[in-house]
Amino acid sequence: MTESVRLNESVETAPSVEGLWHAITQGTFRIVNWYDREGRRYVVLRHAEPDQQARLTIRQRKALALRSAGCALKVIAFELGVSVTTAAREVEIGLEVLGLDSTAALAAVLGHAAA
Repeated sequence: MTESVRLNESVETAPSVEGLWHAITQGTFRIVNWYDREGRRYVVLRHAEPDQQARLTIRQRKALALRSAGCALKVIAFELGVSVTTAAREVEIGLEVLGLDSTAALAAVLGHAAA
């Protein structure tokens, strides 16, 4: 199945889901909104200007990927080799950087890409 992206009224073939996850976590794109309609999920992204790019650290990316896959904070802490408090903080900061307000939103928007 081919995904498409609408850019300035033109439709282009989207990069892979993994490519989008990488672009979002590197700060190239920002999540503006997301919604479900007729069995499809739509994610609205905005290209971030270089001075507005907020990048996730490697640890934040790993924490968010594990959290979006449904892992508990204890598991994330073990995988990262940090305390549960630090794991929770990494998830919270990562969500803030991505513009998401909850881990449920993270799983809904990026669960298939981050896992």
